[in-house]
Amino acid sequence: MPRSLHPVVTAAIAAGVAIRLLLLAIPAAYVTDVYYYDTQAVSYLVNGIDPYGARYVVPATLLTPGASNVFAYLPGVFAFLAPASALWNPRVALVACDLVVAGALMYLGRRRGVYSAVYLLFPPTILFSTWFLNDSLVAMAFLAGAVVLEARDKPLASAPLWGLAAAASQEAWLVFPLYAIYCIHRRKYTEIIVALGAAAAVVAPFLLWNPSALVYDTALFQFARQTVMLFSTGPFGLNVNPSLQGILLYLGTSAPVIFRGAIAAVALFLAARHVDETLPRLMLVSTAFAAVGLFILAGDLFWSYLEFPFLTLLIWLSLREPKPGPASRPS
Repeated sequence: MPRSLHPVVTAAIAAGVAIRLLLLAIPAAYVTDVYYYDTQAVSYLVNGIDPYGARYVVPATLLTPGASNVFAYLPGVFAFLAPASALWNPRVALVACDLVVAGALMYLGRRRGVYSAVYLLFPPTILFSTWFLNDSLVAMAFLAGAVVLEARDKPLASAPLWGLAAAASQEAWLVFPLYAIYCIHRRKYTEIIVALGAAAAVVAPFLLWNPSALVYDTALFQFARQTVMLFSTGPFGLNVNPSLQGILLYLGTSAPVIFRGAIAAVALFLAARHVDETLPRLMLVSTAFAAVGLFILAGDLFWSYLEFPFLTLLIWLSLREPKPGPASRPS
């Protein structure tokens, strides 16, 4: 935890928490389809029904075409969603993830806590955890915890959290190969195995339950879903899709998935060449590749997707803060 916080920073952090609690207490005037998928998926799970391939009832104005029988989120999200839904609703889970992230940034920032305040008061992060839900927050919470442990020179304890992040969001798949390269540079091969094992432990039961539904819902559907142009009309007004595919469609053409995948593979190769044995460099390269990878691969680049690279950017900035003294963490 930080040794000292400026009163203004303390007030900003308190305000960010208070705003979230206030919004949780007020019924959401607008919700996205994610709310319906999350609540119904948890209900299916606790009643012994496979949430992948199950039928979801979503208002027609919000339903993603072709997604009536799709739960597009990875099994790791249930680590937070199931307990919170039992207490109230998934909005509680995502606010809890926000607080985990803020706590991690506060620790990494040591004396200032500025980036924790920035995260908590940034309007999109407030909306994405309370109204326009972003399930990637679960992976972000695991990732933030992993970086804290890694910064404390506890790589073996950090490794399972990297795996849980990969089991909770497809966005974490973009940075996991870079984490593996980082481990190789540090000759920490056991950590890679532990991380993969943690991810497999979460995903395997669902894969055995209904392999075709899980693979389609969480991977293939992302590329099979209808893609909209750069500018279009959505349920909440103007919809902007700033992805490569969205821009190309706006220009009257498109790029096959295999072509976009090849571009992303080249970008990953170039990014991996810049990873070394230092944690700040890992987070900087992860930020750049996550943003580029999302732009290339996502058919519909929803603005909530950018919260993941925003977090890795804040982590990198936090790790670059001046160290408080000789007892500071290794980089």
